[in-house]
Amino acid sequence: MDLLSQLMEHCSIRTGVFYSGHLCGVSSFNANLQNSGHLHVLQSGELTLNKAHSESRHIVEPSIIYLPHGTTHAIEGVESGAELVCANVEYRVGHMNPLLSALPEVVVIPFSAAPSLTPVIDALFCESGGDLAGQQFLMDKLSDALMALIFRYLVEEKKIEQGLFAALAHPRLAAVASAVHQLPTRHFSLAELASVAAMSRTQFIDTFKAVVGETPGDYVQKWRISVAQSLLLQRKPLNWVADEVGYSSYSGFSRAFHNISGMSPRQWLRDKQC
Repeated sequence: MDLLSQLMEHCSIRTGVFYSGHLCGVSSFNANLQNSGHLHVLQSGELTLNKAHSESRHIVEPSIIYLPHGTTHAIEGVESGAELVCANVEYRVGHMNPLLSALPEVVVIPFSAAPSLTPVIDALFCESGGDLAGQQFLMDKLSDALMALIFRYLVEEKKIEQGLFAALAHPRLAAVASAVHQLPTRHFSLAELASVAAMSRTQFIDTFKAVVGETPGDYVQKWRISVAQSLLLQRKPLNWVADEVGYSSYSGFSRAFHNISGMSPRQWLRDKQC
């Protein structure tokens, strides 16, 4: 499995279409604390995107509007309104996942800039246009596929300047990102990672920090804890999870977990189950 597929599976991205049709007026969306975002796909017309503490954004061409972090916002169909599909986007782990932490508050992709997305978008709006058997299921699956294409587009077109997406697009760091994410149990030395990147140790550290935004050690620790959280949500035993993410003792795992999340594994899991 390629790295982007693995990360999307780890994040367990699932969408649910909740609106399709003509928007004339304002629709508001409050901040969501349950590890979710919003996806709006504008097929025709114009709309205005309003967020707190930022200028309004007027969108005048068919576009994807993706808010990864559940940011409070409102969309308004202006003049003759807008034809669109809206979906909730849910994640298993939340914002510690490197895919999500790399993203800005809003991603806007005009259809014209990403023609590879057109077949899925066309199929999505075709399904939304009637009362068909299996319509909701198919719309949800199509919006799932659209999310995968959005992430691929962001990597291939180098649209995110820092974080995991930037590392995946970097000619030397992509191999490092693949090694780190696919082998969370392995304790890579800086010399090993620098060798994978075909750089000197100093050049690798400086380049990784500039591209990803943090040191290799900090990034690797966050990734291990993110994997651990995913496993804990699957009700895996704590000691087994610690071993799966490269910690030889539960105490060491617990310290690392607390360092990243601010609570012990047991506390974190209780909080998630409430």
